[in-house]
Amino acid sequence: MDLEEIKKQKRNTMLKVNEILMTFKRLQLLIWIAVFSLYSCNNSKHSENTSRIAFEWEDREILFPKDVPCYVSGKDTLAALCDEMFRKEFKILQYVDSAGCSSCRLKLLEWQQLIEEAEILYPDRVGFLFYFQPKSMEEMTELLLINGFAYPVFIDTNGSIDRLNQFPKSAQIRLSQSPQAALNQCFLLDKDNKVLDSGNPTLAARVWESYKYEIEAGNKTDPKIRTTVEVDQTVHDFDMVPKDNKNPAIFTITNVGDNPLVISRVSASCGCTNVTWNRQPIAPGASATVHAEITLAEVGSFSKNLVVYCNANESPIILTLRGIAR
Repeated sequence: MDLEEIKKQKRNTMLKVNEILMTFKRLQLLIWIAVFSLYSCNNSKHSENTSRIAFEWEDREILFPKDVPCYVSGKDTLAALCDEMFRKEFKILQYVDSAGCSSCRLKLLEWQQLIEEAEILYPDRVGFLFYFQPKSMEEMTELLLINGFAYPVFIDTNGSIDRLNQFPKSAQIRLSQSPQAALNQCFLLDKDNKVLDSGNPTLAARVWESYKYEIEAGNKTDPKIRTTVEVDQTVHDFDMVPKDNKNPAIFTITNVGDNPLVISRVSASCGCTNVTWNRQPIAPGASATVHAEITLAEVGSFSKNLVVYCNANESPIILTLRGIAR
């Protein structure tokens, strides 16, 4: 058998293998659609209930109790600093009760990132009102210090803001750590403390995008601060990579505009891709990096996208990872 005949047989074998793989993928897709449909049916009632609550609370005024102590890093702070938050054009209120794991539910590091982004995009327009009901002041002080959270916090030991407003209990999140329902409510308020939107932006990126839309719509003459960027590459071609290996790629985004660059989130089209990026504001002239690591479980060609959301005129930015897994 000559060399050309051997090559021809190998090509035919590869074509048959690819046909089998494509058939298997189609079968997987059909199974996934069936499971998703079943899940959607089972959760339709919950989704309708959540939407109903959000609709009922729109335009409702949030009442704030008096004499709730305000702290910064666990220490008493000047009342003027706390009162300043109530005078902002927009306010984001988060109330967390004492049930379950406090550090898991407060998400102080995530809130700090959102605060920094808001201060850059909407300077002096957005205030954050944190009403926490800790199990103990010692626990609260420790959490604030560990996370370096230097922002005013209202310690509502009696849950008075919940009693005053009667937050919707059907929106509670039940925690496995506690037999009681845990309340974690979050609202976007206007200058008159009326609800514009609801949902916790540290738990879902789409909520933060919705909040920013409301803030920008509130003042058409003061649009979001934007900048311009350049990307070193929008496509990273791996060529041939081993299956089941971790394959890294780095994209560099340079801020060539006049305002700070803030990357709010990076969405991956595939669960096989892990992504990290600069979460701090990027000054004009500086660069940010998006680190991606893709692990392919199947052989064959692949093309996966990363969607970068930021305050650049080019946003969203599509980055592509492609190659052949062997």
